[in-house]
This record gives sequence, structure tokens and C-alpha cells, in this order.
Amino acid sequence: MAKLIAAAVKELLLLKRDRTGLLVLFIMPALLVIVITLVQENVMELTGQKKTQLLLLDLDEGELAHALKQQLTGEQIALVSWQKGVRTREELQAAVAGGSYQAGLVVPEGSTGKFNGEVARLFQQNGQAQAGDAAATVPLLLFFDPGVMPGFRSGVTAQLRVALETIAMQAKLENLDRQLHSLLAGLGGAKEMATLPAKPLPDLLGKPLFFLEDQRTTTAAPGAPPYNPVQQNVPAWALFGMFFTAIPIAGAILQERKSGIWIRLASLPVSHLLLFAGKVAAYVCVCFCQFLLVGLIGFFLFPRLGLPAFTFSVSPALILLTIFCASLAACGFGILLGVVCNSYEQAYALGSTVVVASAALGGVMVPVYAMPQAMQRLSIISPLNWGLTAFTDLLVRGSSLLAVSHDLIRLLLFFLLTILLAWRLARPRL
Repeated sequence: MAKLIAAAVKELLLLKRDRTGLLVLFIMPALLVIVITLVQENVMELTGQKKTQLLLLDLDEGELAHALKQQLTGEQIALVSWQKGVRTREELQAAVAGGSYQAGLVVPEGSTGKFNGEVARLFQQNGQAQAGDAAATVPLLLFFDPGVMPGFRSGVTAQLRVALETIAMQAKLENLDRQLHSLLAGLGGAKEMATLPAKPLPDLLGKPLFFLEDQRTTTAAPGAPPYNPVQQNVPAWALFGMFFTAIPIAGAILQERKSGIWIRLASLPVSHLLLFAGKVAAYVCVCFCQFLLVGLIGFFLFPRLGLPAFTFSVSPALILLTIFCASLAACGFGILLGVVCNSYEQAYALGSTVVVASAALGGVMVPVYAMPQAMQRLSIISPLNWGLTAFTDLLVRGSSLLAVSHDLIRLLLFFLLTILLAWRLARPRL
């Protein structure tokens, strides 16, 4: 028993000296359970169990938008009004198309007056229907981010339609109530009897007065394919695999350190940066092969499984540039991991945990817009979020190089920072 206790104490003393091991054993699991639990809990937002924020631009400034807010009180949609400055439909469309908001609704100018006029016209004398009834409905413009899932789009549209139909029904019943009171007040007079609408009440009450116009064709960039999960899943999981190359890079560096090869390489008239560059060049090629493999699966295999094929409408050079920047970021992380860690086990545990946490936080597993606001703001620290946002802008939104340049710059800066840190730590560590 004494020997067993001594051996256990010895292991605990060794673990106490291994700060990286302690980090993996305690801090990283705590981080993972917080991040992934928060992400999974907020998937309810997509299924209608949590409120969805809908950006509202009220150009009408009448009773219609107020009535819509009242109808949605207690429902799963929260209307968020633009309060600052003078906004236009084009600004809302650009904000939604750029991914700043997931959905937006525009109430055009004069909508309240047109709506009230249509209700009154339904109960005109003899209920004579005028030509062009469909064109007389009140149009409301609905915009969606091209990157949101179809289920999200359908849920928001359905809730808005129910709210608008309720508003229309209430207005019709109020008008009918006034008609009946007028009729009862003059019961027995032929003139008053003639004010009753000749059309059956179901026809009057069932006539739609609103037309919810989905502006998806004007939100997405020209040539961008319609949304399908393949367009996001292919680059997302390709990125996930690319960042896992950090583990074999770190393993190679650790093996060189353990065998003494690195000391012999460092004794040659070459700098550590040149040695790092060789590893980056090799593993960037590996990352390109990874993306190519996943892309080919999406293009050839997915259609055979009943899924949409992976396609892209932007220049292939933009896709290759994004892959290159993401590959550099992954290689930089791997080199830093190999310099910082003392064993392959540490590198494997720490690297895999960081990559999984970054993937969960960055939107690979659950879209960022499904996370709480605090998590959405925090997702900006994840390199996988930068790469995935760039791919989404290119493949789903059909954006240009200028639109994704800030994400590509972040990836390059991350690469330069990790290489600089690895270079500074290399001499005393290696």
C-alpha cells in the first residue's frame, strides 16, 4: 500500500509540474462544456422555441406597424426597429444581404391608408368587387440573408402571415360590426337594408388584404446559387479537417526535438523561419488536397445521395485564395503547438480540444446567428469563423474579394502572429 501511495504521489507531482497537462485536463473541458452547451441550447431559436429578431423598417409610420408589433407580442418573433437616422429600403436590403441581420421587413409608405381603404371597399354598397383585387392587396417586403436555413425562412414567413391575417380579420370584423349597428339602428328601412354587402360573409372575411413579398431574388447577389446546406457544410467541414493538420505538424516538430534531428538542423546555416517555411509549404499542399477531396464528395457523391451538388459561381481564384489563407492559419497554429508542447500526447489533446472548441464557437457545428448575442460577439476570435464567413460570403452570398478581404487579412495576421511566437520560443525550447 505504501508503494502504491508513493507511486500515486509521484504521478501527482509530475502532473503538477506539467502546466500544459493541467490546462488540458481542467481548463479545456470546462471551456468545451460552456461553449458547446450554450451553442446547442440556442438551436431552439431555429426551431421556434426562442425569439427571432426581425429588423423592421417602417416607412409608413402609421397604425399597421404598431398593430403588427402587438400581434407578435408573446410570439417567437421580436421586431427590432431602426431608430438611428433615416433608413431606406436599400440600406436594409444591404444589411440583410451582408449577413448583419438574418431577416428584415419593410412596411412601404402609405400601407396603413391603403389597408384601411381596402377594408372599407369590401363593405361598399352591394359589395361590388372591383377589377384587380389581387393587385389591391397591401405589399410588405420581406428580406432574408441568403445564408440562413430554409427552415428559419419558412418559420419567420409563416408567423408573419398569421399575424397579418389576424390584423386583417380584426379590421373586417370591426367594419362588419359597424355595418350591423347601423343596420339595427334603422331596422325596417329599405335604404339601410341596402347597405348590407351582397357578397357572402365568408368571401368578404376570407379575402386576403396583405401580400408578403419575399425578396430573396433581390437579396442574393446575381449568379449566387440558392441556399442549400451543402454550400455551407462542404467548406465548413473542410476547414475543420484543415485545422486538424496542426496535430501532425506539431507531432513532426516534437519527434524532431526528441530524436535530436532539430538540433542538427538548427546547427546548419539556416534560420528557424526557413525550417518553418518548409513545413508550411508541405502542409499547405495537404490542406488543398483535403479541401479538394471534400469538394469532390460534395460535387459527385452528394447528388447520388439525393442532396444538392456542391457548386460555386464566383471565380475559382477567390476560392483558392481563401483556401490558401486558411491553410496558412492552420499551419501556423500547428507550428506554435509543436514548439509550446513537451510531448505528442499534450499536442494531440490540446490541439484537438482547441480546434473542436473553435469549430463550435466559429459556426461550423451550429450557425453563428443561432447563438446568443454574447456568443456571437465572441465568435469573432475563432479562426474557423473567419474562414467559414469568407467561404459563406463567396459561395452563398456571391460576394466579391473586397467583401471577404477583412476575413482573409485576419487569417494572414493569425498566421504571422503564430509564426512570430513560435520563432521567438524556438531557440530556448528547441
